[in-house]
Amino acid sequence: MSIFRPGVRSATQTDWPAFALLFVLGLLGGACAGSSSERAVREAEELAEDKRWEEAAEAFGHFPEEVAAWRPFGAWRAASIYRDELNDPVRAEDAFSNCAKNWSATDWGYVCRVELGQLRALQENHPGAIDAFRGALEIRPRGAHAETCLLESGRAYLALDEPQLARFEWDELLKTFPSTPLAATVALERARSFDLEGRHRDAVDAYRAVAARYEGHSVVGEARFGEGECLEQLGLLEEALAVFRSLVQGHENPAVVELKIAAVQRRIARRNTNQATIFENSKVRADSNWDREQGISPSGDSAVGQPMESVD
Repeated sequence: MSIFRPGVRSATQTDWPAFALLFVLGLLGGACAGSSSERAVREAEELAEDKRWEEAAEAFGHFPEEVAAWRPFGAWRAASIYRDELNDPVRAEDAFSNCAKNWSATDWGYVCRVELGQLRALQENHPGAIDAFRGALEIRPRGAHAETCLLESGRAYLALDEPQLARFEWDELLKTFPSTPLAATVALERARSFDLEGRHRDAVDAYRAVAARYEGHSVVGEARFGEGECLEQLGLLEEALAVFRSLVQGHENPAVVELKIAAVQRRIARRNTNQATIFENSKVRADSNWDREQGISPSGDSAVGQPMESVD
């Protein structure tokens, strides 16, 4: 079972096993039949097919030195087995790190560096994740996974409470890859960065821009929800309520929206009650002050029983 969170794909998630298997078969096709290299790879693959994961990882990670063409792939495959099949992030991190270091000039070494960053991010080792992502970008500034590296390094900076650095990463992504399919996701992340920074008015403007520019995209619902929460933070409760009510139909999680509606309604009711109480108290104080000025006490008019003033 993969430890990657929903919606976050590893660098080769969509390719394995199809891509890696084609890679294996391609190399096997070019190898001499019955060679020791062919046997070593076939044995490792057979262990994986039999779900003997510990033995498979060991076999992939220790291909003989004389089969240099196989070793970068084997290093990545061993690391992916530790991560996905054995659910062992500690050994997976060590294997990805060694692969990235030992085979940095190869495609598999590059992929290992990217997936090392993703693994560290999931373990909340955000400085380590940034180091891995930036390392991959230094090796291949426009590599196949450069956009993912910039997106994820920005998220790692945001997790470290560095929203300005996060936006710097995302701005670099949009500048370097203006046609990126991640543009809508980046716009939403930028809006969230203002929100988390406490700049709620800027966040409202950014969320509204996301909803307007990417109409029909899955980010719109999240942007509108974020807008509603920021309006609530600003004390604009009626505006927030209107936003949440507009989301009930069509939101992927309407129950959460209903809870927000109820919470905002309670806040409005409390505010109105408090304002009414304050008004009544201020009115009582004003009446009391006027009574004192007129010589009226709670026990009665202080002028009662006194002689009337002469009108002569």
